Amino acid sequence: MRQSNATFVAVCAVFVGIKLLFQLYRGDFPGKDQALAFTWPLVIGVLAFGLAGLLAERALRLPDRIDRRAVLWASVPGLLYGAITILRDSGERSPVAAGESIHLALPWSIPFYTFGAIFLEFLLRLGLLCGLTAVIHVLLLRRRAFKPVFWTLNLLVALYEVVPWMMRDAERGRWGQVVVALAGPLYLSNVFEGWLLLRFGWLMPIVFRLAFCLVWHILYGGLAR
Repeated sequence: MRQSNATFVAVCAVFVGIKLLFQLYRGDFPGKDQALAFTWPLVIGVLAFGLAGLLAERALRLPDRIDRRAVLWASVPGLLYGAITILRDSGERSPVAAGESIHLALPWSIPFYTFGAIFLEFLLRLGLLCGLTAVIHVLLLRRRAFKPVFWTLNLLVALYEVVPWMMRDAERGRWGQVVVALAGPLYLSNVFEGWLLLRFGWLMPIVFRLAFCLVWHILYGGLAR
């Protein structure tokens, strides 16, 4: 636990350090709303969310494994997911092929996507998934039905990044695509991150997302630009 707590403090320090670094950044972001993530209210809010999630994870008694096997289980699938995303991006309709800017350029992409990985995992896996599971499993059900509660919530939290695409397809009447999205790599990767949390603890979902960002956003995005 002491090692995990020290790691959590180190990750939070990196998160705040990157926020301070981007005080010097004068360029544009791939998405206009992404600049909001670097405002102090959101930074402090995400840190508080992460801390509450860490306490919830302790209450759930999830493992905190930081070893070679855990890192391999997180990083290798993350690299593969990045490669799959590159393959799916190829084609004439690809934003990259069309010359659109969907990636932040090097070298700023390295701290930017590191910040984003911590931001999302503190929000989704630590804050929402651990927090809601602790409330239902520990407080309401008195430590009964852990796995049904965890996996139900994991499947719901994993929808966070998928729902905007599903809503877009629904507005266009593409109902088949709405259903297919639940079997797509974006949704399945989020479900897998929940398994990483369950099996190895809070840090490995961040490692998974960092590995994905390295391939998709930093290397491919940097070379594409």
